[in-house]
Amino acid sequence: MNFADPLIAAVQERTGLRREMAAPKVQARLALLAEADRPQAVQRLLHSDPLSPEWLAFAEFCLIHETYFFRHEGQLEFLAKKVVPTLLKERLAAGRYEFKVWCAACSSGEEAYSAGLLLRDAIQASRETAAKEWQVSVVGTDLSAEVLAVAKRGEYTNNSGLNSFRDIPAFARHHFVKVLQGGEKTWQADDLLRRTTTFQQRNLVTDPAPVAGADLVLCRNVLIYMDEERMRRAITTLVGALRPGGVLVLGPADMLKQPEAFSLSLLEDPRAMLWKKEAPSK
Repeated sequence: MNFADPLIAAVQERTGLRREMAAPKVQARLALLAEADRPQAVQRLLHSDPLSPEWLAFAEFCLIHETYFFRHEGQLEFLAKKVVPTLLKERLAAGRYEFKVWCAACSSGEEAYSAGLLLRDAIQASRETAAKEWQVSVVGTDLSAEVLAVAKRGEYTNNSGLNSFRDIPAFARHHFVKVLQGGEKTWQADDLLRRTTTFQQRNLVTDPAPVAGADLVLCRNVLIYMDEERMRRAITTLVGALRPGGVLVLGPADMLKQPEAFSLSLLEDPRAMLWKKEAPSK
């Protein structure tokens, strides 16, 4: 057995990464050390706490932080125009003017802020919902303290290359007009958005959900990197955070096997990858 194999297995267990993805990242990280120091480094990491600075610094090398505002336009437009208004009407009918969102594996925060902006527009779009005082809560979580620091600052620069504003859809451009037209170099979340959007360091595979009774849970382009066992753990946590009737949003490439085992049913368009949590049978 390769001396690095136990460390690769630990990365799988602690982050959910499939072995074929974890192995080259672990090997590349160890290659930066002198050969004689590698076995000792592996043992030290294996015996470290999953939340220790040493382990988290190592795990950072293995994690994937690809994100930007309003990623997957078609999916979010369907969510904005069809799904969120329906969820808001359900809350109105129940006389509960609150709406909870959890963005799991939110990376540097663009997705969480996108959800907050999308929800704001949906509330303002209807006279009935706009007339109410809503308690809105968007919680973004990620394993990486490094990207969460960016998310908490809520500032994003429109620099060259693959920046946070690379593909803003037409229906959301009004939130970013100055940055997109070159009037400013930096977009900053406004005070209301910052008050309603919070961030926590959480491990999707091993930690409990940060919310209960959520109306909407987003976990996009994450399950594709997980092996089947950790994927099932993650889905159980994600679904457990939803209220009956709440909606789980997965990435277009995230495959969900046996959704009925998690009390999930596919909403309308199969390409949207939106799943409704069914109420328990009586």
